[in-house]
Amino acid sequence: MITLIRAKDGTIKTFSEKPHSDYNLVLGETVEQLDLDFNTYAQRFRFSCGGRSGETLSVQQGSGDLLVDLDCPGVETVEVDINGLVDTLVVVNGKAQLTLSSDVPGVYLLQPADRRSYCAAGEAVLCIEVNPNG
Repeated sequence: MITLIRAKDGTIKTFSEKPHSDYNLVLGETVEQLDLDFNTYAQRFRFSCGGRSGETLSVQQGSGDLLVDLDCPGVETVEVDINGLVDTLVVVNGKAQLTLSSDVPGVYLLQPADRRSYCAAGEAVLCIEVNPNG
């Protein structure tokens, strides 16, 4: 069983294996109990790149295409937020993939666009830094 804390606008603020009976809710926040284990819930939306997830990745400019995998079982499409722009990915057998360029230095921040269904925490967030050459 897990506990969800939702913000006033209905987005998922956090989730935990432990009951939040001692948590001081901010005005408008709500608590939900779900009959799922922590790992199952946390892996409903999971980014990875090069087999790494839940961390900031650092690559050199011009190091080739960055293949980002998304595990998102149980849906046919899902919206992802990449640096504030929303893109819809087709999910096949619980998996989707997108390609990012390393040609220009900068940062990619990937997270779920639907924050009412998915929490933007842990492996549901991926940050990739493309570092300039020289």
